[in-house]
Amino acid sequence: MVYFLDTNIFVAALRGKAPGLRERIMAFPPNQIRVPHQVLAELLVGAAKSGRPEHHLQKIETLLEPFEVVWPDSLSMHHHVEIRTFLERNGTPIGEADLWISAMARSAGGTPVSDNHREFERVPDLLLENWLNQ
Repeated sequence: MVYFLDTNIFVAALRGKAPGLRERIMAFPPNQIRVPHQVLAELLVGAAKSGRPEHHLQKIETLLEPFEVVWPDSLSMHHHVEIRTFLERNGTPIGEADLWISAMARSAGGTPVSDNHREFERVPDLLLENWLNQ
């Protein structure tokens, strides 16, 4: 299984807010964890806005170093369009970052991991896990 981790999962691991979460993430073989491009951007923005940007940037780089940052490809782009149009037709759109995470995970047969079920559960044919509730 390949897991696409949302920003809130990495933030909880970085802040030590969820006991054992960082260890759980690091216990997976690196090829089973993906960092969506928008998640990386959100983490970097958070570091840049902090009072100690260099410190937080180092923590982010250390945590993410073993994992692949993934960017949209033609298949995930197709899923993005399909998911977005479906949700908009139903009047239940989701945020752009969650849309990309969903599209990349679904196109790869992977599972998003997030504490934000309200957004992701609207996406059809998408498995979802929340490692903060376990």
